[in-house]
Amino acid sequence: MTLLCKKYLPVFLLGFFSFFINYYYGFIGVMPMDNFVLYNGGYRVLSGYIPFTDYWLVTGPLLDYLNAFFFYINGVSWSSYIIHSSLFNSILAITTFYLFLNLGLKEIFAFMYSVFVSILFYPTVGTPFVDHHATFFLLIAFYFFIFWLNKNNFYYILFIPILFCLAFLSKQTPTAYGIIAFCPIILTYLLLNKEKSLKIITFFGAGSIISIIFLIFFFYFTKIKIINFYDQYILFASSIGEFRFSNYQFKIIDNILEYKFIFILLTTIAIFFIKMLKNKNKNLNNIFIIFTVITMTSVLVFHQYYTLNQNYIFFLIPFLTGIFHIFYSRFFKQKFLLILIISLCIFTIIKYHIRFNENRKFNELEKVNIELAVDAVELTDDLKGLKWITFLYPKNPKQEIKNLKEVMAIILKEKSNMTLITDYQFIAPALKIYDFSPNQWHHPMVSFPIKNQKYHEKYKNFFLQNLKHNKIDVIYETTKDNNTITELVINKECLIKKRITKILIRFEIKKQCKDFQ
Repeated sequence: MTLLCKKYLPVFLLGFFSFFINYYYGFIGVMPMDNFVLYNGGYRVLSGYIPFTDYWLVTGPLLDYLNAFFFYINGVSWSSYIIHSSLFNSILAITTFYLFLNLGLKEIFAFMYSVFVSILFYPTVGTPFVDHHATFFLLIAFYFFIFWLNKNNFYYILFIPILFCLAFLSKQTPTAYGIIAFCPIILTYLLLNKEKSLKIITFFGAGSIISIIFLIFFFYFTKIKIINFYDQYILFASSIGEFRFSNYQFKIIDNILEYKFIFILLTTIAIFFIKMLKNKNKNLNNIFIIFTVITMTSVLVFHQYYTLNQNYIFFLIPFLTGIFHIFYSRFFKQKFLLILIISLCIFTIIKYHIRFNENRKFNELEKVNIELAVDAVELTDDLKGLKWITFLYPKNPKQEIKNLKEVMAIILKEKSNMTLITDYQFIAPALKIYDFSPNQWHHPMVSFPIKNQKYHEKYKNFFLQNLKHNKIDVIYETTKDNNTITELVINKECLIKKRITKILIRFEIKKQCKDFQ
């Protein structure tokens, strides 16, 4: 019993710490556009509505269903929401711990680096987030390949396609980049290890078949229409990527400086890789382990370049430090460089912990006095414990809450069939209504196409058909200015516009208008 406790105590402590550090920071501040999207997504699915059919979606549907599951188990609340992301943070930390142990790192160091990873992975945003979930599944897929290289257990190969599938259902990128990058790794290994190739192909093929069967059942039971999925998740989403690539100005010096600590570690690990290739007694598996780490890191750095989100890949610093530590002693006898790298790692953990966790930079709160936050229970019991403060009302969160309570009271009194377009997507779950919004996420040009953008007409038809199907007479939209999403889609002559409060506009739809005939 004592030996058993000693064996699993580090895992328990790591799981406990990584869970509750995210749980703690997930309750501090919000970025309405980002943090509430999946909250409402889970509520929508729990209420019986279907992604891509009942609302336009460009990010992975898997998270809506996962959030619905957590809401079903524990109720629709902020606590249930943060338990979801905290659990994934804990799983990643524990898996990283076992990866380091399997590669020969001492337990104390494996524990330390895994703690560091958990500090900078999910707590930077706190809430479930599509980039983080896609990255999670992608990382585990690459981890499993490294596990297999080190332990030669082919069941790890079986799970890799399944993990890629889950990553893709979380977000298209970085998943697509990861799959593309993984293909030459596995193909090269097959060419160099022909005696293992048949078994690798068998297990990988079996995993791929399981993934296809899973997708078939997923679409069947969720009733998601393949054509809608293809139009929104593949065609429109890829058009955004094409636009970014064509307009991106690559500034190599700026990019290196932005991720200097990652590049320092990546360079040192690349040196190990070159030394391994030059070694007469090559250990092919170790070469592929290092190559896989370099590839995985490069994929995530590349993805970060082209995403519009805040930086979230600094958790790679402790991960790469752990890999550096594992292979360092095989090439160097002096410990001064190892001590220097570990010191650098600790410094960066403290730096980014303060910037992203304490100051909530990901949620645009870095220059906001978080001490001014108020308990969101004043809005609804569902958000109890959330320290409410946003970048929109940095000095007066109570005023923002007051404005939102006015909005909620007006919506409750509305007698006509209505839809609600808002970044404050907790409102529908809080009022126990369905908002009938044709979008899940209200970010022009990114979550839906605007006029003169590719697929705009397809989107506009989807939007209007949604309103007609649900017999919507009134559209409410929250905005402090007069620029509205509604008017980006519907012709102004079809609307009677009236400002109701400081942040709420009411549109009455003219059903005789051409758009609604």
